[in-house]
Amino acid sequence: MFTLSSGMVDRIARRPGGLLGYLLYRFPFGHKTGFDLAFSRLPPARGDLVLEVGCGGGVFLRRLLKCGCRAIAVDHSPEMIANSGHLNAKALATGRLCLHEADAAALPISTGTVDKVYCLNAFFFFPRPAESLAEMARVLKPGGRLALITSPPAFRRQIARFSASIAASMRFDEPEALAGWAEASGLVPIETREVAGAGYLFIAGKETAA
Repeated sequence: MFTLSSGMVDRIARRPGGLLGYLLYRFPFGHKTGFDLAFSRLPPARGDLVLEVGCGGGVFLRRLLKCGCRAIAVDHSPEMIANSGHLNAKALATGRLCLHEADAAALPISTGTVDKVYCLNAFFFFPRPAESLAEMARVLKPGGRLALITSPPAFRRQIARFSASIAASMRFDEPEALAGWAEASGLVPIETREVAGAGYLFIAGKETAA
């Protein structure tokens, strides 16, 4: 077990930065299973406008952009925003990608403009989960969908075996709690699937206008 300072937890997890943060989020091997599942269950269509909340180093974002969609990406780490921009420089230069350094609970995006929202392996660090989920729901178009990967309480011990400091900085939400926040935000839960070694994938949709 590793004991890490609060500053080090920030640098590698809550607010990644520096060389270690770059390497962890440029080559996020531990996230691949979740990325694959989220992409297979909610693939973007060409012409979609998609949003990734907590984009990290931009690896999943690059995969989305290869489908021909347009994308907005948000992260509260300026270094992760810079890394995402470098990795997806062509899309950024041609206007297919817009990057924002911002809080997930206050997204700088117009209401009802996004076709799909992805939030993968970041939600457990958000200090205001209900407000963050409400913001993701707000920006979705009617009929839009959200894919979110996070970890349940059963994962606390697993994370703590690696680092008690990181486990203490995370939030571990039951799927029922996530579904409750989603429903309170006007979303309809669609499915919950286990992500091996990472937690669970939760997909919800915004109802179409009557």
